[in-house]
Amino acid sequence: MDSSGAVVLYVSMSLDGFATGPRGDLSILHSWAFGDTARVMSPIVSAEFFASGAVIIGKRTFDAGEEPWGDDEVFPMPVIVLAHERRGILVKGGTTFTFVDDGIESALRHARAAAGGRDVTIMGSPAVAQQFLNAGLVDELELHVVSVLLGDGTPLFAPLTRGPIKLERIRLIESAGITHLRYRVVRQVHSSPL
Repeated sequence: MDSSGAVVLYVSMSLDGFATGPRGDLSILHSWAFGDTARVMSPIVSAEFFASGAVIIGKRTFDAGEEPWGDDEVFPMPVIVLAHERRGILVKGGTTFTFVDDGIESALRHARAAAGGRDVTIMGSPAVAQQFLNAGLVDELELHVVSVLLGDGTPLFAPLTRGPIKLERIRLIESAGITHLRYRVVRQVHSSPL
């Protein structure tokens, strides 16, 4: 039996399926993180995130967050950064960032080793989410559906080359301006002929 925690895709999206607004704008979908009281992240969902054993993000997410995060401990767990070039380990504000340049499977191995049996959370870029979904490496999806129609931006789930991916809803939590939906990926069991 596998004692590893779940691999959870943790992402905000608009009601019309965009993970960013036009020109990569994240301000509307993540306004809760900057004090917008009209949109509030559920404390249950936040606590689950902070209980994760490790986080995987893309290099763009790291680059976008590095300056605003400053020297604060934004992540109280190890962070694995999918990158295209080798880079040494970075410790910033109590968070250890490990840069992995040899693919998502390697990033997941690093994250599982760092997580110590707890969940591994994937967050950030739609491109990273799509890579993990297409490889069949996601166990659960935690979608933060923000009450807005963006009309344009980066679609979260397109293009998916693997599909259909069947999901079972395991939870729904309503917060101010955000609906948190948690799904389990339904794995197909192939029976062998007798």
